[in-house]
Amino acid sequence: MKGKWLVFLVFIFVVSLGSSLAWAQTVKVTPLGAEANRFCVGDRALLFEDPTGVRVLIAPGRTVGADQGTFVRGSADPRLGGSLHVLLIDHPHVDHIGDVFHTTCAGAPTKAFEFPGEGNAPEIAARLNSAVLVGGELPDFFTQKIKNVTGVAPAGCPAAGLDNTFTVPRSAPCVGVIRGGTRTAVSAGQTTGVKITTIPAFHAAGASRAHVDELVGLGGGVVADPGIPAGLTGYAGAETGYILRFTNGLSVLWTGDSGLIGDWATQATFYRVNLAVVHGGDLFTMGPDEAAFAVNQLIKPRSVIPEHFNQVSTTTTGAVNAGTRLERFINLLTGQSQSRVVVPLSGATFEFDGAGNCVAGPGC
Repeated sequence: MKGKWLVFLVFIFVVSLGSSLAWAQTVKVTPLGAEANRFCVGDRALLFEDPTGVRVLIAPGRTVGADQGTFVRGSADPRLGGSLHVLLIDHPHVDHIGDVFHTTCAGAPTKAFEFPGEGNAPEIAARLNSAVLVGGELPDFFTQKIKNVTGVAPAGCPAAGLDNTFTVPRSAPCVGVIRGGTRTAVSAGQTTGVKITTIPAFHAAGASRAHVDELVGLGGGVVADPGIPAGLTGYAGAETGYILRFTNGLSVLWTGDSGLIGDWATQATFYRVNLAVVHGGDLFTMGPDEAAFAVNQLIKPRSVIPEHFNQVSTTTTGAVNAGTRLERFINLLTGQSQSRVVVPLSGATFEFDGAGNCVAGPGC
C-alpha cells in the first residue's frame, strides 16, 4: 500500500513539475509600429512567438515594412526575420490590411506598397508562406488577393483531428476559415501548438474600394465599371476578435475593433484569459472609458496591452503623452484594477509567462 502511495506521489510531483516548467516558459510579443520605441497613430500590428517557435502576426496594416520608411514590401521588414507562420486579420479595413505605409509617428503616408491594390497583409502571407486564418467572408477575399500577388491560388489550410491542427512552417501560403471554432498551429516536431479561435466584435467589416477587384464579365473580360460603386464597400461578412492560447498557458483575448460587448466576460472565463489586447481609439472602437470598463469588469486579465488608440501616445523615449486617450485609460485602471498595463512600444519585445505576467520588456 505504501508503495502505491509513493508511486502516486511521484506521479503528482512529475506532473506538477512539468506544468510549472511550461508556465515558466514565455511568449514573446513584439509591436511592429511606425517608429521605434513609440506608440503611434497607425500602430496595429503585434507579433507573437510561442515557446515552440510558432509565430503569429495580427493586423500588419500600414506599419509592417515601414520602419524607418525604407521598405516597400511588408515581407521585407527585418523585424519579421523572414519568417511568419500565421497571419490574422480581424476585418478588412485599410488600417489593418494596409494601403500605404505610415512613415512617421503621426501617420504621414509617404510611401506606397508594391501591391497597393492587394495591400500589405496578402503580400506578407504570399511571400512568407503564411497560414491566413480569418472569419466572415474573408477566406475567398484572401485567396484571390494572394493569387493576385503570386499568380497561384493558395490551398485551404489543413485541419486534422479534434484540434484542427496544421503544421508550420509551410512551403506555400494557405487560407483557412474560422467562424467561432478553433484551429491549431503546430511547429514541426512538436506535439502541442497555438490554438486560434475567432470571437464576435461590434464594428464593421466592409472591404474598401481600393482592395476590391474589378468585376469580370461572363466572357472573362473586366467590365467597364469598377468593382463597387462609390460610397459602398465590398461585403466581407462579420468582423471578429481572436482568442490565442499558447503552449505555456498564456491565453490572449484580442478585442479587435469593437464597441463594448458583454461577451468578453464569458470568453474570458471559458478560455481562462490572462492577457487582453483592447482597442480604445474612440469613434471607430471603444474609447478609453469603455476599454477600462472591459478590462476591470469583464475580462479581468493579469496584463493588458492597449492598441488602436489613434494618437501619438508616447514621446520619443516611450513616456506617455499627457492629455492622450492612453493616459486616460491608464488613469482609469490605476488603483482600480488587478491588470498591469503594457504600452506597446514599437520594436520592443515583451515576454509573458503562462499566468499572463509581463516578465521582460520596457516597464515590466
